[in-house]
Amino acid sequence: MGARTHAALLLATAFATVALLVGTTFVGFTFLIVPIFGLTVVVGYGLGRRADRVPWATPLLIALGGGLAIVSVLTGGLNGLSDEPYSTPAYASLGWGLYSHPVAFAYLQYGTPHFERSYDVYLPLLTFVQIPGIDYRWVSLAAWGGTLSLLRRDATALAGFATPWIPLLAANGQNDFVPILALTLALTVPLGRYRWPAEALALALKQLANIVVVVYHLARREYLRAVATVVLTAAILAPFLYLDAGGVWCHVIVGDPGSTCQGRPWTFFVFKRNFWLYPAWAAVVFYYPIARFFERLGRRLGRSGRPGHARRPRRLFCRGDTVDR
Repeated sequence: MGARTHAALLLATAFATVALLVGTTFVGFTFLIVPIFGLTVVVGYGLGRRADRVPWATPLLIALGGGLAIVSVLTGGLNGLSDEPYSTPAYASLGWGLYSHPVAFAYLQYGTPHFERSYDVYLPLLTFVQIPGIDYRWVSLAAWGGTLSLLRRDATALAGFATPWIPLLAANGQNDFVPILALTLALTVPLGRYRWPAEALALALKQLANIVVVVYHLARREYLRAVATVVLTAAILAPFLYLDAGGVWCHVIVGDPGSTCQGRPWTFFVFKRNFWLYPAWAAVVFYYPIARFFERLGRRLGRSGRPGHARRPRRLFCRGDTVDR
């Protein structure tokens, strides 16, 4: 089977994620996000390996996936999976009262009107990263495009993050694309002394990005930087803790958008579509260091029973194990 045939099969596999994404909207089928994640890694790795022999495959994937996303925004088709394009901009009206007062907003989803009254459950900067008067879906879609631009020199990451279910979620206005853009800037671009400001930006947006940064530093055995990440997150929240510590606890830490201060069950997080954007991003961006880690782990486990075999801990991400620039 030739490289072009492989590429065609991978493109078909990429668009199979759209059908699976639609499947996740049916009761009892949210688990389909797991095979979507797996196919994303397959597409990224497969097209990444064939980028030299089939240079048109990834640009075609980006064009088709981006086109599908634009059509979704303009027509409403395959749209309406989230209230985030309405709630995220609405929180900006609260100012310093982000976690002290709820905001009310109404929207139309699949022809049904909805009315919500919700507290902000994200970190403080996310709601202010928007363009006034512009539908937030375009902001999310632009953030997806910006991420692709930063990943353009890494064939695996570029193809993986172009897998169509991802731009389709951006077209639905999921607010995760702004933090992922910031993560890509902070962790993959050689910014030198400006890396910390970029990392601080990522830490002020959404809690899942903070988890990614902590795990990244722990994997590299940069323990002081992992601690610094936690300290910086606390510093970002400090003014809001002073104004309303209970509100920060209930809405940012516990994650309750209402007034009951009750956490969601763990099952809420396991198969939540947009939460899987983060492991999908990490898997394609850091595919090779992760693969090398498991390869070394397999060799060590295979030799662990041999007499005199000494185990030596290794870093998951060694220096230089970022996107190739």
